[in-house]
This record gives sequence, C-alpha cells and structure tokens, in this order.
Amino acid sequence: MSSAILSVSKERFTRMLVVGIAVCMMFVSPATGFIKEALSSQLFILPLTHHNFTFRTPEVTYQPSLLDMPDLPSWLHYSYSQAVRTGFIYGTPPPGIGDFKVEVVARDRNTYETSQQIFSVDVIDQPRKPFEVKFKIKNMNVEELLVGNRWDRLNQVICNDLWNESSHDLIVTSLVSAIHRGDRLPPNPDAREGVYVSYGSSAEFSKNLRQLETEVKPLWNHHPCPSYFKKASFERFFVQQGFDIDWCSFRLQDNRAKVSRHGIEMSEMDAAHKSPVISALENEGRVYLHRRDQVQKRSYTYDVVNTILVPMVVMLVLLGLLTLAMCCHRNNMDQRSSDFFDELFDDFPRMPKSQDIQMVQYASLQRATDALRSLKGREHSPHPSTTTTTTQVDTLTRSRTASPSSTLPRNSSLSRRFEDYATLSRPDPPPYQRNGTTPTR
Repeated sequence: MSSAILSVSKERFTRMLVVGIAVCMMFVSPATGFIKEALSSQLFILPLTHHNFTFRTPEVTYQPSLLDMPDLPSWLHYSYSQAVRTGFIYGTPPPGIGDFKVEVVARDRNTYETSQQIFSVDVIDQPRKPFEVKFKIKNMNVEELLVGNRWDRLNQVICNDLWNESSHDLIVTSLVSAIHRGDRLPPNPDAREGVYVSYGSSAEFSKNLRQLETEVKPLWNHHPCPSYFKKASFERFFVQQGFDIDWCSFRLQDNRAKVSRHGIEMSEMDAAHKSPVISALENEGRVYLHRRDQVQKRSYTYDVVNTILVPMVVMLVLLGLLTLAMCCHRNNMDQRSSDFFDELFDDFPRMPKSQDIQMVQYASLQRATDALRSLKGREHSPHPSTTTTTTQVDTLTRSRTASPSSTLPRNSSLSRRFEDYATLSRPDPPPYQRNGTTPTR
C-alpha cells in the first residue's frame, strides 16, 4: 500500500516538474517557430494577429522591433488596421541584407497580459526589375490598401489596362506611407495620408504608359499638385476601382540606365534610409544627396593651389614691386616733378599761428608808446601846430585787438601805418612869411 502511494506521489512530482520546466521555458525563451521568407527588391508583408500569440480576443496591441534592438530598421515599417484588428510589418529588403529576426511584444488591452514572439525571416536575393512604375494614391492609407481585395483591383488596373506585357512577372517593389516619404500631415485628422506604390517588371514600358507619362509631365514642377488639371486619358480605370491618383508623382523609371550624377549606380532602397525631411526635398527637386560611400573620392590639391597658393604668390609679387618703387627707386625720381608737388603743397593757405598774432600786438603797443613820449618832449615848441598835433594824435596806431572800443579799421595795411609814423619825425615847417619878409623873433 505504501509503495503504491509512493509511486503515485513520484509520478505527480514528475508531472509537476515537467510542467514547471515548460512554464519556465515559455517565459525565458520565447518561441521561434515562425519562419518567413522574403525576396530582396520585393515588398515583404508580415501580418500580426492574436492567433500568433496566446490570446483569445483580438483586442491586442503590438510592439515590433528587431531582435535585441530597440526599433525596426529604416526600411521596415509598422501599421495597424483597426477595421480587421491586424498589424502589418511591411518593407522592401535591400540587396545583401541577409536573414534577420523580428521580435514582437503583444499586450492584451483588457487583461494587460503580455506575450512575446520571434519571427525569423530568410531573405533570398533576386535581381532588381529593370522597369518600374511609381505613383501615389491620395485617398488611402497603408493599412487600408493592405486589407480586402484592393491589392487585386490595383494589380488588375496595372496589368490589364496599362501594362499588359508585365502580367507574367509583375511585382510590388515598394510600399511607403506618404508621411515616411516626407509629405505633410493632412490638416483634417479624418483625411487620408496617402501611399506611394511602385510596380516592377522585366517587360518594357507599354505604349499606354508612355502616353500617360507625356500627359502628366507638365505637372512635375508643381508642388503641390494642382487640382484643376485636366483629366488624364487613363484616369478612368483608376477611378472605377476607387483609386485617386496624384499625377504629379507619376514616374516611369528605367533602372538599366539609372545612374547618379557622379556615375554611381543608385538603388531604390536608398530612399528608405533617408529622413522624411531629405525625402521631401528630393521629391520637390530641391536637393539631391548621396551617401558617404557613394561620393567619388578626389584630390583637393588643385583646389588648394587655386584658392590659396596662387593668390598668395600674386600678393607677394605686388608687395615686392610696391616696396621697390617706394624705397629703392627714390634716387632716380624726376626732380622737376618733385619740385612741382612741393610748390603745390606750399601754395595751400595756412592758418596763422597764435604766437605771430601776439608779437604783432606787442609791436603795435610799443610804437604807440614811443609816439606819445615824443609828443611829450615837444610841448614847449615856439610854434606848436595844433593841426599837426591833432593829426598826430589821431593817426596813432592802435592795436588790432578784438576790443569793441577800438576805432582803428581792421582792414588797414601795415604800409599805411608806417607812413603815419613818418610824419611824427618830420621837423616843423618854417614860420609864415608876409610880403617876402621873415619875421624876427
């Protein structure tokens, strides 16, 4: 009896141990049984539903990222469709990307329970399609285009109405939201963002595609696209299927002759690695940037010689000639020219110095003092001449000062004053003779 009980207890313990190990493995090491395949240069879509996880209800949110990375790569995008409760991871793998793993963390909105799943994606390289058609759908978002039969209707328009020769190998080479390409968000929150779609094939462009490109080519330089433009001849096929095409973005791209401005071959996946701002500028034709490894390496020796060395040599030569002309050639200068310039500068009017004015004032006062002294010595003259004395006193030289009491005209010349002083030193005239007789004293 005891042995039977012991065996039962051991069996229960073994079962509990197995269940515990299974639970630990479930939480520590997430499942890696989902393996997907993708082709380079072709659109890859990974749908996410609650069936991929341990949830029973579709009320689930998803957070995708590369394994051991915080986010998805630049060429992978995520979108969620509320209509079908499904998330979509989509993008075009670039050539040579190799295999990668996507880690998705799902959370139940009702119970806040989380689950983790890893998807392994094997990328198979394939050559890029030589011919591509690119356009923008204005009245749809990415998640709206991915659900339902809209893909089939769009493929029908391209294959049956525009590009019949591509029906055997037509593929979708790119699917990017307009926001990721740098377009602005619509002002109305309920409006559609728009989707950029590219189709590729090995068949050459049909006559219908060439005609359509010729019709919409005048619109390429208009940003934003004018709505009053006349309807394109093949627009009716898109309208019948519910697609509103932005004809300003319609392009036919021949990848056989796609060469950059510097002769380096470019790839379509390069646009996915650029920021939305750069993508918007390139869409408008304002800027065209390359990656660092796409820029040709060249020598800057020629630029340095032209911008730095040549101007410096010319400057030194001119400086040497100027020094030679000003310093070393002084003895051979023309003496007549030198004298001419000296006379020219000497003839310029010069301001009188204050010291000269003071000396003239001092000389005038000294002469006036001497004249008064001479008059004092002649007071006892036998025949004083009142007229002469008055004249002599009146003709005394006065200082040319700024005094308001001065009576001397300020424009009197120096020679006139010398004549007045000469009359003071003349002898008296002889006495008056009446009838030819000289009176006696």
